[in-house]
Amino acid sequence: MLRRACSLSLCLSLWMVAGQTAEPETPGMQAYNAIQALRQQSNKLIGDGHDPQAICKAVGYLDEAIGMLDRADVDELGNGNIYLKYRRWDVEMDLAQAYAALGDNDAALKHIEAAVRFHSISYSVADLIKGRPGLAALQSDPRFQRVMQDQRAIEQIWKHSTIATAYTDTLTPEQRVAGLSLFWSEGNFNFVYFDHITDVDWDKAYLQFVPQVLAAQTTHDYYDVMMRFAPLLRDGHTNIYPPEKIASQFLARPPIETALVDDRVLVLEVASPTVAKLGVHAGDEIVSIDAQPVRDYAQARVRPYVSSGTPQDADVRTYSYQLLSGDESRPVVLTLRDGRANEHTATVDRRSYADTHWTERPFYRDLGRGVAYVNVDEFNDDHVDAQFEKAWPRIRAAKALVIDARDNGGGSSQYGLTILTYLTNLPINTLLSKQRQYRPVSRAHGSASIEWQALDHRPFPNDRKDVFTGKVVVLIGPKTFSAGEDFVAALQLMRRGKLIGERTGGGTGQPLTFELPGGGTARICAKRDEYPDGHTFVGSGIAPDIEVKATVADVRAKRDPALARAMAEVLR
Repeated sequence: MLRRACSLSLCLSLWMVAGQTAEPETPGMQAYNAIQALRQQSNKLIGDGHDPQAICKAVGYLDEAIGMLDRADVDELGNGNIYLKYRRWDVEMDLAQAYAALGDNDAALKHIEAAVRFHSISYSVADLIKGRPGLAALQSDPRFQRVMQDQRAIEQIWKHSTIATAYTDTLTPEQRVAGLSLFWSEGNFNFVYFDHITDVDWDKAYLQFVPQVLAAQTTHDYYDVMMRFAPLLRDGHTNIYPPEKIASQFLARPPIETALVDDRVLVLEVASPTVAKLGVHAGDEIVSIDAQPVRDYAQARVRPYVSSGTPQDADVRTYSYQLLSGDESRPVVLTLRDGRANEHTATVDRRSYADTHWTERPFYRDLGRGVAYVNVDEFNDDHVDAQFEKAWPRIRAAKALVIDARDNGGGSSQYGLTILTYLTNLPINTLLSKQRQYRPVSRAHGSASIEWQALDHRPFPNDRKDVFTGKVVVLIGPKTFSAGEDFVAALQLMRRGKLIGERTGGGTGQPLTFELPGGGTARICAKRDEYPDGHTFVGSGIAPDIEVKATVADVRAKRDPALARAMAEVLR
């Protein structure tokens, strides 16, 4: 095996040859990019795997990368940079493929075993190995089969396939308790905001729910209990969802948008003419549901199922997202009061309506007087980025820009960060992220602390030269959540514009998703996000610079006071 002297300067020169930027942002990323450059060089040499001399040279580059990863300083950098840390897996597997191409199965298997020793914490390792081209010839080897068998055993530790069964109408008492225990355990070891709920005794809550799940005779009843357990952690990224086969027994709702406005529950939109014919109209106040005063109904029938960490987010989920949800087979009876104080009752089916059509909110609008408006209402995919790029010539020509993020419930933060690159020619600073680190030996020695591992933090890259330099205002509200809030927080760090509206929902992070008995799923918030100075908006929300709240009169008159205030601000 060829061993080369590991020179960081040599690696960096290879990195530049590979077409990357010549100025890494941190030592960890410097080492990461150098190793990636060595991998790129080796992959070019390996090609189709038919040139033994080229493959031997590729092995030399990969061997050099291993030598670099073995250095004490690089190893230490890897502890704070997950991207660098997991390059060992890649390099070891690259070497396994190279040796397999050379027909040296023994060396290939040694590198697979080395990769597994490093990466055995992942239950997806077996799939990663199988997905590697060039290892097919090894699959009949007993050593290879043993590695795969060991990884499948590790998979059982995390996937819990014996517990996470497919849907059945009923579950055994053992399955019911196991599902509750699994959620309790995942929360106990992975939830990152226990310091936000110091009044919650998680063990006591678990014990209180054991008899409840034992009493649940059907899978429907079981999930009715479980969906009230998750909200005890008071976090919007921590939830339990029913199996798909019975989801319509919990989550069906008519095409009516509602909201809490001035402590009154209003209809904002009716998206079906069929429902409108029943006497339900935008601007109506919902006085009662199923003959129960609406606030009492919400507190008794909705709020126990709401996972939320702030009052404003709880109100959104209770009075907007979940208020009319329920069993598809049971209509909802609404008592409504119109703007003239006339009351009437409407019985509305919870089902899909063929004539449902929600009002389209355009992405771009010209507000006049040189003010452009864009509606960034989600970050689920690159659709918003593509819309921004399409509208860019008009945005660039404007004197001021209003960005409406009031309906942005999240998605992937990178889409929001991409939009922010149009507002500056500097890299975009982001929140700092942490995950819990469990050390059982430390616990055995008496340590009772929660240790935090910082995830790699680096500014979002930005090489855009043509940027918007005019005034910027961002509209926010309690529906601004998760990646929507990451977007707002990054804009705050840029000091690029004012925030107008209401406090955001107050919840971000990375949910850990897993399966439960009977086909349900669960999430636990496993990533903690903070501003660089250590404070967080999780549990409180991001406050606007200028607070503006809509009134009942505004809703009925179809006025948008936040947008009007934004116009006044950018035209000052």
